[in-house]
Amino acid sequence: MDKMFKRTLLGAAVASVAFSGSALAKPATETVDLYGQIAISIAQNANNTAGADKPIVMDNESRIGVRGAAQFERGPKIIWQLEGGNVGDDGSGSGLGVRDTYGGFDFDQGGKLYFGRVLTPLFEVIDGYTGQSSGAGFTTGNTGNVNYDRQPNMIRYDSANLGGFSFDLAVGRGEEEIEGSNVYSGSAQFTAGVATFKAAYEHNNDRPLADNIHGESNAYIAGVNLDFDNMGFHMAYLNAEIQADPTNDNTTVTPGYNKKSQDAIKLGAYYTGVEHWTFNLNYAANSDVETDGVKATKNTTAITGQAMYSIDPAAVVYLRLVHQEDETTAGTESDLGWRVGMEYYF
Repeated sequence: MDKMFKRTLLGAAVASVAFSGSALAKPATETVDLYGQIAISIAQNANNTAGADKPIVMDNESRIGVRGAAQFERGPKIIWQLEGGNVGDDGSGSGLGVRDTYGGFDFDQGGKLYFGRVLTPLFEVIDGYTGQSSGAGFTTGNTGNVNYDRQPNMIRYDSANLGGFSFDLAVGRGEEEIEGSNVYSGSAQFTAGVATFKAAYEHNNDRPLADNIHGESNAYIAGVNLDFDNMGFHMAYLNAEIQADPTNDNTTVTPGYNKKSQDAIKLGAYYTGVEHWTFNLNYAANSDVETDGVKATKNTTAITGQAMYSIDPAAVVYLRLVHQEDETTAGTESDLGWRVGMEYYF
């Protein structure tokens, strides 16, 4: 009986080792992908402040990440990602988790559900229209804090492709230190032939406007992409507004914080008819900011052009010109900037 008891304990000990995390783990090379980019450029940015210096700068947007997926024997497929930020000049902010970092499940035809730090569906659509430095004009930032880009503490669901239609939904925290500050966002797209139609919306509660003043914000975007054999065009419209809430902290809302709104448009085209080359042309502009129904001169226009050459399926070099016209300060300032760089993706 004593020997049988000892054998049972030994069997339990062996079983505990067999079911430990290290014993269960599959080889990383089978379940983990290492990915990232090496992106370095030299630029003299457009500067719309009269008399200001225009230094030549180097931008290092290199970053790295790891991601993986594993099919559970008795459950759905797990998906996860740990993504670092751009290294910048001094490496600050480049640690894992700075960009999209999440864990979740892939239900195949049932879509994906994941949790963590992710892009909001609205910003993901906006970001697709801000290439080649055109984001200087395609923004509603002069209204103040309107929408988020990527947020921690988010739950997001991405549907499968349903006959050319798909949608994304997300909900989560806005400002962690503000009770009741939440973000709700959704997007949808539909592809038919050469045309892809996109739309997205985001609502935020208790966005900070100024000291002790919070508000509710709404933003939406609608766009269409036309992609042919060796050329394409796109256009998009963005609108955002924020309404201050005077009940927050029993603070009286000061004039100018009651309601602000702004919209922006984006037009773009690309051409790939020359072997290994891609040419882009963009026009983006936002409107005057409307404050409590009164327009103020606060708009920016950006016209950008880029020539990009593929030196490898995973690497490009490019030259970009950026013209900006800014009316957010007294008078109208315009300037021309340039950027030359290389990008390698792995």
